Amino acid sequence: MSESDTPAGGARTSPQPPADGRATVDQPVPRRRGLGSARSMIISMVLVMLAVLVWWAWVPRASNTTQPTADVAGIAREVGLSKHWDPAVAVGLPKGWQAVNVRLVSVDKQPDTWQAGYDAPGGSYARVVQTENGAATWVQEQTGESTPAGSVTVHGVRWSKLQRSDGGERSLVRSKDLAGLTTIVTGTGGWDQLQAFATSLKPLSTSQLAKAGPTTVATP
Repeated sequence: MSESDTPAGGARTSPQPPADGRATVDQPVPRRRGLGSARSMIISMVLVMLAVLVWWAWVPRASNTTQPTADVAGIAREVGLSKHWDPAVAVGLPKGWQAVNVRLVSVDKQPDTWQAGYDAPGGSYARVVQTENGAATWVQEQTGESTPAGSVTVHGVRWSKLQRSDGGERSLVRSKDLAGLTTIVTGTGGWDQLQAFATSLKPLSTSQLAKAGPTTVATP
């Protein structure tokens, strides 16, 4: 039996040194690829995040959200034709006012109500509400069960001042109908702002909006 043969018992002999007597040199162990791949993935993710942050910083964004302007003249004309009313519209308000909520409100067991709401300077809000032959219950509903707070005269007509107990809204109630409609002005601004808004109100038929196209607030 030669040295390269396997013994009968099945045991393998240890490898023999080279015949020329030179010592063998161990081969270097390859580096594990797992650590390198994880490191590359982390670096790639960081670079992607930096790129996203740079993009986000340069994308223009609106500083605030504005509501679309409401068509006061058009809706007032439609209400006038359907109800045979002459709704009040704001004319001559200064810059900063914008009509945002204009409609005819119809609620069960409540009279139909013309409403024109405006965003006002300083972040406040004001609206005019009108109905035909508005009863005391309708006035209470529109003013939020407010309590009397005096009165003010606008164009020779007295308006009663009402203040909500929580201080959230103030109201002016016109002592005389405006073009046959019970008229209330309600808002979150001060009394001076509400009085200025009440001063601007005119029946559609006598205003600059009577023959105007889609618009918001007529300028002087």
